[in-house]
Amino acid sequence: METKKPQARQQSPLVKHYLAIYNSVQFLGWAYGLFLTVRFLLFSPESHNYLLLWENCSTIITIFQTYQLIEVFHAMIGFVRSNPITTFTQIFSRLMLVWGILIPLSQARHSIGVPMLLIAWCIAECIRYSYYALNIYDCVPYICTWLRYTLFIALYPLGVSGELLTTYAALRQIRQRKFLTLELPNKLNFSFYYDMYCVIFMLSYFHFFPQLYLYMLGQRKKILGPSKQQAKQD
Repeated sequence: METKKPQARQQSPLVKHYLAIYNSVQFLGWAYGLFLTVRFLLFSPESHNYLLLWENCSTIITIFQTYQLIEVFHAMIGFVRSNPITTFTQIFSRLMLVWGILIPLSQARHSIGVPMLLIAWCIAECIRYSYYALNIYDCVPYICTWLRYTLFIALYPLGVSGELLTTYAALRQIRQRKFLTLELPNKLNFSFYYDMYCVIFMLSYFHFFPQLYLYMLGQRKKILGPSKQQAKQD
């Protein structure tokens, strides 16, 4: 799921330039990930082999998804006006998918959810980071604003569906391998079942996704609404 837009404080030129570079680098990384995904799906003779799709894109996606953790640091030191805990929570779901599901569990990589989440993630992040980079200098074109507050209507459900399908596809392998599972009896006198954790993780989407989706719909009405009303009056 996408993190909410950080609101910048009055920043020094150095901080502004740094954030502009960071957001631009993220944009380029996700744009390259989108290129790899689309190229594979359109031109590869094995375009229906989602395991190969993930292997084709995994390095760039893993790097730039993990790179987002620096945004927690940005919030902690005041570069952006965001809550560090909230920022980490919003990034965590994707890190969970990448490091906790896709990398260690091969069965998940065969899921139809893989191309769904890759397309949704890459397009959403290209729009988001380009918007952030331009917004630092107050030069966001209307089309960029419109894309940011419109395409999420389709991208959010697509991405969430992909994440849920991919996690679900991993459950059988988790149980068979007892992956990250700690059973009793043991010296710690504590049990942990990763498959149950993943089920709870999936169920949490039904609580948090509607909140984020409604928040973004409200933002869309707030930001794009006045333009529509003015256009009608003209």
